Amino acid sequence: MRALQIKWLHGGLLLLLFFYVPACAQISFNGRVVDAITNAPVANASIYFNNTTIATKTNQQGAFNFTSLNYITSELVISGSGYDLLVFKPTAAQLKGQGKFVFKLQAKEPAPQNTIPLDGAIKKRWREIFYSTVLGISAEAAACNILNDTSIYFLSDPGSNIFFAYADKPLVIDNAMLGYKISFDLIEFWYDDATAQSDFVAYCRYEETGDAKKYGKNRKHCYYGSSLHFYRSLLAHQLPQQGFGTFLLKADTAKGNAKTAVPVQVDDQDAFVPVTAQQLLYIDSSNNFSIRFNGKLLVQYYHDPYGKAYLSQNVFVQGALNKGVESYLTLKSSPVDVNNTGALSDASAISYTGYWLYERLANTLPYDYQTE
Repeated sequence: MRALQIKWLHGGLLLLLFFYVPACAQISFNGRVVDAITNAPVANASIYFNNTTIATKTNQQGAFNFTSLNYITSELVISGSGYDLLVFKPTAAQLKGQGKFVFKLQAKEPAPQNTIPLDGAIKKRWREIFYSTVLGISAEAAACNILNDTSIYFLSDPGSNIFFAYADKPLVIDNAMLGYKISFDLIEFWYDDATAQSDFVAYCRYEETGDAKKYGKNRKHCYYGSSLHFYRSLLAHQLPQQGFGTFLLKADTAKGNAKTAVPVQVDDQDAFVPVTAQQLLYIDSSNNFSIRFNGKLLVQYYHDPYGKAYLSQNVFVQGALNKGVESYLTLKSSPVDVNNTGALSDASAISYTGYWLYERLANTLPYDYQTE
């Protein structure tokens, strides 16, 4: 199957550390979106910062404008109907210094002819797997609805147990419990029936569906104890105050990550030793922040997150304790940059086991979300 093509415009990322909530520079910029071949304007294209509510659309002349927005170091995504996705990683300096951007979109190739429409018994099962993999297993996921799921197609991989999912347009997801409508640009999805392993890549635009105060309680339920809560606490050097403990596998501390040999009170008391935010978070000469550690990192949240009860009733919950939860982090590549919202610049660079393994789209919040 041919996945959606992404064209990248590389500009680098300016990673700024502020404080616990994302303080942001005020940015204004404008531009046009045109067809790469004809230079004709592309109307009604979405321009948005990935995983945020910060978005706009082009007019009939293909023009767009952002005025006094709170800049977030996230990818700028340009999505037009019938075109390949274009992703631009701008710096604040580029956005301030550029008079006008012109983004040229390439026409999308036709959808694979051998995909299978979303119907029939096998496709129904694949649909259920797709839903649980993307949305998750939670009360929020149960309340979610993909409004245009007939746009999803499936393709099996001959000679293997893997199937792929493909969407010919952005999926529109209504998250009723959190009050967001999510435009979900699916790039790649695969699932291995033999191992139950899966992965997907997508870009998301969030849109408020009502008064944010109405959904404030549910959003807080998802935030506290989440990985986003952890990374923001790490940036602010507020891990203990926010209910987190961090520990490295003792076998890995000989490489210089831990400066103490005091064991933590976990299931295997001799396996892990505490580490601090200062030992995990690094800053370079340009004030860029990154996370670095060797081996396996245990993150313990000492309170019961809201989603733990639902999961405990429906599945066996990895990382669940009598009080609190545990998550285990392994770096696929090091270091991993962290942006000014507490979001990783490359979410795929860290693999999770334990409780955060269950974090999915229905339980995640946009990068510009702030607690009251």
